[in-house]
Amino acid sequence: MHQCYYCEQLFESKEELFEHVEIHSDIERNKEIMSRKKQAGKKS
Repeated sequence: MHQCYYCEQLFESKEELFEHVEIHSDIERNKEIMSRKKQAGKKS
């Protein structure tokens, strides 16, 4: 068994886990981009 360290969901294979974790990394990346845009907007 493999467990997602973001949401603790369990997966049978590493392949399934990696595909799932990509979703989280995309969400995290998008949050980071949005927060940077907000900060840039506040400065100007």
